[in-house]
Amino acid sequence: MKLHLAREVVMLLRFRVTNHKSIRDTTELVFTKSSFEGVRPQDGDWGSVTNRVLGIFGPNASGKTTLLDAIDFAVKAINNSAKWSERESFPHAPFLLDKESRRETSAYEFDFTVKGTRHVYGFESDSGGIASEWLHSFPEGRRRALFERNGPEPEDMIFSRNLKGENVRISRLMGRYNLYLSTASMANHAYLRRIHHYLTKHLPYAAFAEYYKQSRIMSVKKWIEDKEALQQAQSLLRFADLGIYRLSLDEVEIDEKTQSTMRRAMKALLDDEDDEEKFFANFLEEQRKVISFWHKGSPSEDSHNLGLSDESSGTVAWLSLALPALREIKYGGVLIVDELDSSLHPRLASALIAMFKSPEINPLGAQLVFTSHDTSLMGHLSGDGLDREEMWFAEKSSEGVTDVYPLTDFPIKKDHNVERRYLGGRYGAVPTLAWEELIASLQVVEAQA
Repeated sequence: MKLHLAREVVMLLRFRVTNHKSIRDTTELVFTKSSFEGVRPQDGDWGSVTNRVLGIFGPNASGKTTLLDAIDFAVKAINNSAKWSERESFPHAPFLLDKESRRETSAYEFDFTVKGTRHVYGFESDSGGIASEWLHSFPEGRRRALFERNGPEPEDMIFSRNLKGENVRISRLMGRYNLYLSTASMANHAYLRRIHHYLTKHLPYAAFAEYYKQSRIMSVKKWIEDKEALQQAQSLLRFADLGIYRLSLDEVEIDEKTQSTMRRAMKALLDDEDDEEKFFANFLEEQRKVISFWHKGSPSEDSHNLGLSDESSGTVAWLSLALPALREIKYGGVLIVDELDSSLHPRLASALIAMFKSPEINPLGAQLVFTSHDTSLMGHLSGDGLDREEMWFAEKSSEGVTDVYPLTDFPIKKDHNVERRYLGGRYGAVPTLAWEELIASLQVVEAQA
């Protein structure tokens, strides 16, 4: 089924990164289909030439997460750098395994659409600040520079007459650690604020670390205060066949002794007393809200409610991913998930993918990017599965350099079992196990014992 998108829908077409952690060379993650050529589709329908889902597969330590981390870093820099004037340096995480890369800048670039018009925004930076920054658009199918920056200072900015607004005045508010896009958004630049909003509000990153899981649960608590979001959360839990028929958000009292302990711990972490009071009030309000999961008992027993800590990690993982997924589907964003299969049954992971691929569920064309080790997601456990346009691989060279490439780089026939061929090493990006070295090492240990 062809997906036709409204003109105002925002879509990610490509992300490019150079010199970020294990990514030394310029690497691209491309959402447009391999058959697409040119600057824009002839009929203006980006939905027909853009993939809804991209899955990145590869062995441990291959750099899959590094690619998502690069996207997240760029988003955070765009969002926060206007406030970084007092920093001693700009965050910089170059490739460290050769001397040249350690001294070079890193670069990040987004290719995306806003109201049907293609835009390209990027920046280049190192610990000394912003080396360059640019924003181009393609309103008539031709590249049009809106602004370009060739150094860290305001005088390094060049503005196009096509970019309306108080650009020069805003540039004087900018320092070497401040991105112009971030500064312009803070200064309420009408056009650039919209660009900033897309890049910072519609690319949420669901990282694997426990801290990020807890952060997503905190967001879920806020969302389900809304009745519609609560109903959606309950539907997601019933859909997953987890034995839960109802969800509730309750408020509990926290005794003075516990509050005192919390306050002392917070005081040790925060220096500013005003920040301490504000942060503590918000933290206390959050701790008072408790999610309860209601399970049906036997016919002779009443239903039972369990707290978050009593539920399985799979239940929590599903709720903390599926509800954010529905939010992006509703508003048209890009959900970025590290290790999608972690704590999720393969059928649920596949169902999440199917949600994004379904024109009925996802009429706005929201997108999903994920990493995984679960090769069953290449198959057809639920929905249509992944097709060849939606599979990417990551592998690391003997020099420690990450390479990311699509399945479409290889000749694929309709009758090919992609999962079996991948596990057989046809596409690379599988671990090479040094059995001989391990056996020899164990034999040496035995001899020394």
